[in-house]
Parts: sequence; structure tokens; C-alpha cells
Amino acid sequence: MADTLAKEAAADIDIAVSYNLIAKSVVKWELERNSVDKWQRDWNQTTKGSITKACFPKVTERLNMKLSINQRLTTMMIGHGNIKAYLHRFKLIDSATCQCGDNDQTVDHLLYECEQLQTQRDTLRLTVSKTDSWPANKYTLISQSTQEIYKPNPL
Repeated sequence: MADTLAKEAAADIDIAVSYNLIAKSVVKWELERNSVDKWQRDWNQTTKGSITKACFPKVTERLNMKLSINQRLTTMMIGHGNIKAYLHRFKLIDSATCQCGDNDQTVDHLLYECEQLQTQRDTLRLTVSKTDSWPANKYTLISQSTQEIYKPNPL
């Protein structure tokens, strides 16, 4: 029965003509939009990747960003890499304490608190203050201040 209905539908000229009227670009756009919508729903529902979610709360905004991915940016986005708290978690180093001695060396500590990075933070603050307030969220830092993030880290 399914084969019979499919043959009848394929032979129906009105249906065939209506499909030819839809531009491929419209179909492609609709498929992309549906895929991104599903991705966003999955992104919102997962309990994993909280650090990355803070950097990129909306999938569409991340897809539209032109980022030059490097080790420093990746470390900031996912919290993994040459950060003492991360290395200490896996027992690769003895202490998670930052060189400033004030706190554990986490991404948030380096971005918002570490005294040894005050000069770089002031530069970030000036950049961000043109459009937002300080302390800026990680999404704002990445979307507006990537040039500052790419500069060498003195620590």
C-alpha cells in the first residue's frame, strides 16, 4: 500500500511542480536553522560544559564569531590547560595556588582577581567599558576583547 501511495504521489504533477518551486537555498537555510535550534536546545539542557557555556551561551552567536583559536583562548573557554587548578586536579603539580599567593589559579582568578595581571586587566576593562560594564562576562570578553586575550601572559 505504501508503494502504491508513493507511486501516486510521484505521478501527481501538482506535488512535483510545488517542490520545484522551492529554492534550494530556502531548503538549505531551513535545515540549518532547524539544526541550530536543536543544537541550542541540547546545549541548554546538558549539564556538561558549564565553563564553555559561560563563554558561548548562544550557539548562533558562536557560529557567527570569527575567532582565531589558540591555546590561551581555548584554556579560557574550557578551563583546561596550563592553569594550576587544572593541573593540580590531576595531581600533576603539588599546589593550585596562584603565583600571587591570593587564591587558586583558575580562569576566573586570572581574569578578575590576580594582582599580577592588573595591567592586562585594566586594558581589558578599558576595552570592555566602551560597550559594557566590568566585571564583564566571558562571552563579552571573548567577543569584544580577543586581541587582548591573545597577548602573551606574564605568568
